[in-house]
Amino acid sequence: MMGITGISEFFLLSVSFGVGFFSFLANSKETGAGFLKLVTSIGFSCVGLACALYLAQGNSDIYNISLYVLSFTAFLISYLFHKDEKSAFMWILYAVFSSALFALILDVSKYQLTPSLFIFSSVLLLGVITYLMVMGHWYLVTPRLSEKPLAVGIKICWVILFLKIIWSTVNAFQNSHYFSAGTMEAGGYAFNWMMLLMRYLWGYIVIGVMSYYTWRLIIIRSTQSATGVLYAMTFFVFVGELISIYLHFTYGLYI
Repeated sequence: MMGITGISEFFLLSVSFGVGFFSFLANSKETGAGFLKLVTSIGFSCVGLACALYLAQGNSDIYNISLYVLSFTAFLISYLFHKDEKSAFMWILYAVFSSALFALILDVSKYQLTPSLFIFSSVLLLGVITYLMVMGHWYLVTPRLSEKPLAVGIKICWVILFLKIIWSTVNAFQNSHYFSAGTMEAGGYAFNWMMLLMRYLWGYIVIGVMSYYTWRLIIIRSTQSATGVLYAMTFFVFVGELISIYLHFTYGLYI
């Protein structure tokens, strides 16, 4: 079972990995170095906080601490030295922080296949929506920037969302005893249903509907309106995936 501090650490790792990983969607020559600096600043800020929470739990594994330091350093160097055109060295740094964070997240799932796949589905959904929200603001700086990265990001969001809904639904039916009347398993009948409904309504349905409207706004190139919707999507994906992470690490559910 993972406590609140551990869940918070994992959540920060998810944001840093997701936002950093999806930075490939936009061409740095079109956005300028400023956008990559914004992305990497989010990366090293979240990694730094996650590392602090890791140490606060009394953990002292040198391997994991080294991965934290490595990812933080790679983000920081990218922030300090990234130019408008992404050099080979910057791609190496991208690979370094992505690989280090990938390994840290794998460690959370104890390198088991099914938990790893489920965890990374949450990480990627959280990451792509947060990245798109951050990117939407950059259209104020570079209004002629192509809307293609946003459109591609929404399509990626739909694929992940579709797969997660199927997985969650199958797992909910497989664990129907958690939702049977009068059950005292997990948090009890009322609590279990409340968490399930919040997970679906906020984490899936609301995000699905909002992503459709975001897509329509992107098509007509109303990027600032799309960014406003992405703001709301970021809030709901944070809540939805926090619930999912809590249910997974506390009760072993894949919802």
